[in-house]
Amino acid sequence: MKKFAMFVTAALMALSFNALAYTLSGTPTQIPQDAMQYCAGAQNFWVCVDTFERQNK
Repeated sequence: MKKFAMFVTAALMALSFNALAYTLSGTPTQIPQDAMQYCAGAQNFWVCVDTFERQNK
């Protein structure tokens, strides 16, 4: 049962990052797959994504 709960929690977190990612202005944000993989373990996810996008234009 614990494994099922952890799976559901991980799935909901993944959905929240992908489908429901909004900026402060309320517009949807597209996060590149490369940035998701690069910033997965970062302490501040959005700062990491912003830095990654500026470095890889």
